Amino acid sequence: MPEYLEYLSGRGNLPKAVLRGGAYFISCGGGYTQTSAAVHADVEQKLKDMDQIGVDLAVINHGIPGPEMLGGAEADDWAARMNDFQAEVIQKYPGKFIGWANIGFGSPERSIQEVDRCINELGYKGVQLFSNINQKVVDSPEFMPVYRHIAKLGVPVNLHPTAPMNLNGMDLQPLVRGMSLMFDSTLATMRLVMSGIFEEEPGFKLIVPHTGGWVPYLRGRVERMIDIYEPPEGEPKLARPSAESVDRIYVDTVAHGPETMKYCYEMFGPEKIMFGTDHPYLPRDDGRPGVHRRRTRTHLPHQRRNPTRPCRLSPAG
Repeated sequence: MPEYLEYLSGRGNLPKAVLRGGAYFISCGGGYTQTSAAVHADVEQKLKDMDQIGVDLAVINHGIPGPEMLGGAEADDWAARMNDFQAEVIQKYPGKFIGWANIGFGSPERSIQEVDRCINELGYKGVQLFSNINQKVVDSPEFMPVYRHIAKLGVPVNLHPTAPMNLNGMDLQPLVRGMSLMFDSTLATMRLVMSGIFEEEPGFKLIVPHTGGWVPYLRGRVERMIDIYEPPEGEPKLARPSAESVDRIYVDTVAHGPETMKYCYEMFGPEKIMFGTDHPYLPRDDGRPGVHRRRTRTHLPHQRRNPTRPCRLSPAG
């Protein structure tokens, strides 16, 4: 949302932005800096890129930094403005976009009201959740009522990484973008598992992009630790094996390699895999933002074009 980036440019506190050479450099909490090129907000360019890579329908949502970084009423106000902006884009280009709703988390009451407005009035199909809420873990008690409410609506939650809570030893950009963001979303996923939300709410649907972060590869060890863990009095204890909760997550196809995609296919099955591109981040083979096509050996059948449904993957022989 261009107006949000302009607003951040005038702030004295984090998050705040500086415009240089056609890109915004945004300083966030925890020492993280996000770069956002002006073209990322260009809807016409996005439509051209969609046509070029064969995507008919795309989910749109706001990137880093989300409104929750502002805190308080300011966060809730900007979440509503972002949702209105996205709704206008969806209406202007019928049949091309659907949206994830943004949440400010300034107050649980306003967050729940905004979710209801987006789903019931604006026609949104799901909710965007970042991997921490302004440097607080996602399973903090004040946030749980919002998730329970979303679960009862029956719409999915898309868990996207944000400014990580821990950058110790990851001061190099390739490690931040290649590892730390994934660690943050993995931590958020497993904390949600431990919170008991999957057991309490059968309608809780969680999508973990980037093929689930590190979840597919660490889950066996972490699940074993969770299952033998005796929490302090007052903290939740799962009634069922944690693997049952992890099995319910959805992942996408932003794998950056066929071996990773094949592993996730075998672990989660085709009904839990969504088609994703990470557009407009990361370059394609031709250097433009979009889908990275390196060593593609995995088929996606025609239904891959609808990001609201799982897509079946068939590894090439």
